[in-house]
Amino acid sequence: MSTRGQARSALFDSDDLLAVALEAVVLGVLGVFRALWAALVMAVRFPAAAVPLLLVVAAGVLLGSKGVALVLVMLAALLGAWRLKAPSSFSRHVSDRSAFMVRNAIYRLRWTGVARRTDLVAHDGRLGRGRDPELVALLRVRPTTAGSDRLLLRLPTGLTPDDVAGKADAIAHAFRSEAARIHPDRPGRVWLELRRADQLAAPILPLPQSDKLDLAALPVGHAEDGSTWHLRLAGTHLLIAGATGAGKSSVLWSMLRALTRGIRQGLVEVWAVDPKGGMELRPGRALFARFEDSTPEDMCVVLEDLVVLKDSRAKQLAESGQRSHVAGAGSPHIIALLDELATLTAFADRAVTRRIDTALGLLLTQGRACGITVVAAVQDPGKDIVGWRDLFPTRVAMRLDNPLQVAMVLGDGAREMGAKADEISELTPGVAFVRVEGTRQIKRVRAAYVNDNAIAELAAQISVSDEQNQREEVQ
Repeated sequence: MSTRGQARSALFDSDDLLAVALEAVVLGVLGVFRALWAALVMAVRFPAAAVPLLLVVAAGVLLGSKGVALVLVMLAALLGAWRLKAPSSFSRHVSDRSAFMVRNAIYRLRWTGVARRTDLVAHDGRLGRGRDPELVALLRVRPTTAGSDRLLLRLPTGLTPDDVAGKADAIAHAFRSEAARIHPDRPGRVWLELRRADQLAAPILPLPQSDKLDLAALPVGHAEDGSTWHLRLAGTHLLIAGATGAGKSSVLWSMLRALTRGIRQGLVEVWAVDPKGGMELRPGRALFARFEDSTPEDMCVVLEDLVVLKDSRAKQLAESGQRSHVAGAGSPHIIALLDELATLTAFADRAVTRRIDTALGLLLTQGRACGITVVAAVQDPGKDIVGWRDLFPTRVAMRLDNPLQVAMVLGDGAREMGAKADEISELTPGVAFVRVEGTRQIKRVRAAYVNDNAIAELAAQISVSDEQNQREEVQ
């Protein structure tokens, strides 16, 4: 204990009458100042709640108890009328804010105890002798539109965001939250997000088809914060990992739905390979420029033909002095869609397997600059896909079988940051975790569900477009 703390303890632990009186005065003054400070903070943070409170206090001072009663009745009548006339506005400005004020008070009242019990403390051994242990401090609480609250924490010397991430589950249980995830802020500070309700529990309807093709941001679903989940295909390769029934098809068909306009305009071609005999991709056959679901040999030929095209484009780029391919009429961006990558070589002989390995390796290492994107779906990222996994810059982790697979897909430390893909419920297919591009931040998302009728409509759109193009060519 510090010298100042020892002196204070010696004074207040004394039985001397003067010491007791002095302690009472000091504590009383501190209590008044704390109350005034808390009232000022509340007035600044919650002005809508502070104004009625000030009216009640003013009525009590000027008019007494009758004035207080009159103001309370008027306020109740105004709130009741507001709730009846504009329930959504009332909920947003009154109900939600009142609930947050209560939660904010709970966080601040309980934080010290929760921090101590979860050992979010820089102990004497880290700070040096003669100093009190220092807690992780709660600086700010912010609500979000996604049914969660964000707590800004200040880290004492000796603690890192990883220390908070390691205690996130314990903090979530302490505050009766469904889950917790951390987001880096700046050195010495970190945001802790506590999820109170799952905004992705309900299935997501297919998103409207965009009039503009953007391969850097294809809308495929929603994120937990209510924003649109955009998938990047330009200049990257995409790996989608998830157990059976995790919802990989939702991502694939939402992606194809977002690509439909580009396919119709000839700016995008999809070369699809379905090693499962066409069970997944054949209903959308009209969407694909090349489609193969028969033998490993035939599927290998598709990949090898794509390598030939890659080599041709690379030569053209070199001759023109360009560094990357630009999609256009007659030279579309090509999506190589592999529904189950590990199955592609499961029943092939060794010679075909080696050819597939060679072709796929060339596409993954050299295809991006040539306007070729490989999109692969896998059930188990720990099988033969291990050799290719690091060649996919963009990865989606859906429901996985064990915690080790989370690191295989999203990288070391992803699960500690909140990407608990192994805990995704079987009742929420399409839910996944992705990394925010360029950061360590993890985002929880859900792909839209595209049913069989919607897939048939997509195929019909392409078929009608092809018929129109053929008539124009004849004319």
